[in-house]
Amino acid sequence: MFNYYLKGILYCFILSLSFSSAFAQSNENDFVKYLDAASNAIDENPKLAKRYLDSIPQPIDSNIEGRLADYYRLKGILNDEFDEQALLLQNFMQALKFAKIEKNYDVAGMSSLELFYNTYLLKQDSVLAYSYLSEAKKYYTLSNNTNGLAEVKQMPAYVALNKGNYNKSNAIVLNDLEFYKNIKDDGYYYMYALFMLTFNYTNLGDLGNAHKYFNALKALKNDKTIPESLHKKHVVTLYGDIADFYYENNILDSLEVYLKKFGSLRSAMNDYDTRHYFRLNFDYYDRIQNSELKNAFKDSLRNFEALQMQKTLDASVQINKDLIQTESKLESEIEKKHINRYVIMLLGVILFALIVFVIVKYKKIKTAIIEYTKSDKEYSFLKTNHEKLKAKVIGLEEYITEVKKEVKAISSIEDVDTQKIKIKELYKNIHHNSSTFLAKEENYLGLINDLNIEFFTQMKSLHPKLNDSEIIICYYLYIGFKNKEIAAFLNSSTRAVESKRYRISKKMDDVTKNTSLLEYLNETFKETKTRAI
Repeated sequence: MFNYYLKGILYCFILSLSFSSAFAQSNENDFVKYLDAASNAIDENPKLAKRYLDSIPQPIDSNIEGRLADYYRLKGILNDEFDEQALLLQNFMQALKFAKIEKNYDVAGMSSLELFYNTYLLKQDSVLAYSYLSEAKKYYTLSNNTNGLAEVKQMPAYVALNKGNYNKSNAIVLNDLEFYKNIKDDGYYYMYALFMLTFNYTNLGDLGNAHKYFNALKALKNDKTIPESLHKKHVVTLYGDIADFYYENNILDSLEVYLKKFGSLRSAMNDYDTRHYFRLNFDYYDRIQNSELKNAFKDSLRNFEALQMQKTLDASVQINKDLIQTESKLESEIEKKHINRYVIMLLGVILFALIVFVIVKYKKIKTAIIEYTKSDKEYSFLKTNHEKLKAKVIGLEEYITEVKKEVKAISSIEDVDTQKIKIKELYKNIHHNSSTFLAKEENYLGLINDLNIEFFTQMKSLHPKLNDSEIIICYYLYIGFKNKEIAAFLNSSTRAVESKRYRISKKMDDVTKNTSLLEYLNETFKETKTRAI
């Protein structure tokens, strides 16, 4: 009856776990749909993508478990779209962290590359930035992502551009330009190569080549593999760069044309482009002495900087909130673990109590059966044997006491040869009178150690590879026993003793190359004096 109850409880428990798992899986799939919808919308409608991501409830870790790398990657892309630099770094770090855990090497490579790019912008030649670049190459190689590796390949040219080494940057890009052009499934890499060439030639003052590559870049507008918003971002930056060249060279007519082109793509500007646009207009109207428009752009620049300051503050608040939330999650998880631990301990105690109960009951029943079926004759026989065993134990204890006294007497003899003779006699006497005592090999070490503690101490020090049984054989040899006698004392065979002697010699090969084991022992311990207990 008890077994039926136990099986029923176990069945209900497993069934409830199955329902819970199915319910959790269903919810998880619903939330993953939001993640996939955000991924599809992010290029053309970033605000909609953000709403999808915000629809995934907390705790994120459990609601989209296994897809956290994708979630934080999308968050980072949106931060870039909305010029949230501080949050961008935080989210791509999270994306890299979870990509490593989930073994999502494409996201790990992309996140590492974004962290390189943004870290390098903040602090050029940073060791940390280059470590991210190395990681990007490693993870793209693991995922066999040739396009990702192509972007990694472009980074030395970007570094040279960023340092103002425009000729070096051009040389790197031109060397691989056809390679980038032939990546048909994603035109971004060719577009970015053209972007760097246009930028470099503009800053070198070579507007002929600058316009050549800029026109090629603008012609990619209809390339379906490049999101329209991404194409505009690169075009608007180059409008600003060319306008800057005309300002530096005081070519005001061309400057005015490019300022208008620059302003026509305000919606595509990032923080850098917006700040550049306001400053360049301010400088232009200052140069042509138009105070009204100059002051207007000055106010616009001031408002923009105030807005950026507010964004930075908001990002700091958000990061602090995330940290507090993470800490709360950690505390909650710790509390859950404690509760689970107590539940497991309680279940363990209950299970243990049941096992003890069953064992006790079983033993009691078995004992009762044995007691009732036992005959008077068997009981008397056991009682008689018990008395005999007690007498034997008492006799053995007295015998061991006598042996110890004799050991003390032998230990006090100064002459080594005489000691050896007495010890041999003692061993033979022990073997003759108490084979039971000798059958327990662990007693040998204690007895022999009492007779010659210095021998054992020195052997352990000189030859740490030898175990206790091997040292005992060495001592028997040193005393003068033959293999056959040693075998008798150890309740072993002569062949086994010979085999052990061979292993001992191999372990002591460095000192027994030119002499026998027995000669080595006699020579080493000829000066050894035994000590009393």
